[in-house]
Amino acid sequence: MKKQVQLHWPNNQEFREKVRVCCLIVVCIVGFNYNLQAQDAVFSQFYNTSLYLNPALAGFEENFTIGVSHRSQWRSLNFPYTTSQVSLILPYYESKHTKPFGHIGGFGVSVYNDVAGENKNFKTTGANASFAYNLPLDKQYVNQISFGLQAGIINKRIDSDGLQWGEQYTPFLGFDPSTTPSDGETFDPRTFLDINSGIFWFHNPIQEGRKIIKSINSGFSVAHMNHPNESLYEEDNNRLPLLYKYHGGIVFNLSQKATISANIFSSQQDKEWQHNLGSYLSYKLGSNTGGQFKYVIARIGGWYRIEDSFIFLTEFETSAFKVAFSYDFNNSSLRYNDRGIGTYEVHLSMHFADLAPAKSRY
Repeated sequence: MKKQVQLHWPNNQEFREKVRVCCLIVVCIVGFNYNLQAQDAVFSQFYNTSLYLNPALAGFEENFTIGVSHRSQWRSLNFPYTTSQVSLILPYYESKHTKPFGHIGGFGVSVYNDVAGENKNFKTTGANASFAYNLPLDKQYVNQISFGLQAGIINKRIDSDGLQWGEQYTPFLGFDPSTTPSDGETFDPRTFLDINSGIFWFHNPIQEGRKIIKSINSGFSVAHMNHPNESLYEEDNNRLPLLYKYHGGIVFNLSQKATISANIFSSQQDKEWQHNLGSYLSYKLGSNTGGQFKYVIARIGGWYRIEDSFIFLTEFETSAFKVAFSYDFNNSSLRYNDRGIGTYEVHLSMHFADLAPAKSRY
């Protein structure tokens, strides 16, 4: 009678979780460095990260503005994504006596950081300088076109410390740190020049009586025009594909205090598409206190990122500052892995302006 031998996989939840994480990390690394192109970071609050959306929007702000945005994605997993951006926009006028007319452009500076991985091993940092020129199409500045150009430096790197590789796991011992991975020390940081451009059209009719349309906007941008090499292998040549973005919207007057908008955002990079449909409801709140709280807009909105997620947004804007919060509810197959914990994004911006009414621009 032959003796039957059975091999048992260790019944250890922590061990299985580490194997799962390890496999996902390996897939990310292989996809990042070979034929699968890495995709750029995404913000849900598109218009609050204007320099990341379209460099032509550097000419859209009428006052000196500083903004900070932070996005945290998939916090329930062992390797969440976090993306942050800080931006500064300085408008340019022909003369200080021509304000608000004579706004012929703007300068912008932005810095962003994208971090992923269980131990924050995957990092992308970029710094950009933007310039936009505004071309009015009529004397009343009802129609304007802005042309934007952006140049920056991007650094991508992988920190190998703390990474665990599939070949370091065995069915009997689990993780064996004494096993040296074959590709663990072959990553080199990569810093490269990045060139982007964009165009933006803004229709802002003179408000008379009860006009239905308050404003219309439409923009298009192209990123990575110079196709920089992003590979972290010294001998490899992996060109960053062009990133196309389109954004547009119409704002309708509901009353003297309320507006509602219809918006669209689409992007395409390599063979990946993203389509978003959204709307905002804005309401002007009056205040007897004066100062920066005299003119206040409360705003709620929602977006649907097709075949991916529903996005809820809320904003509170005065003549001096804006605070915003959004939350993504995932409805794709990833919802089974995120344990019901979606993505949140926060934004804060300061406007160094005279005490003028806040505007519903989207």
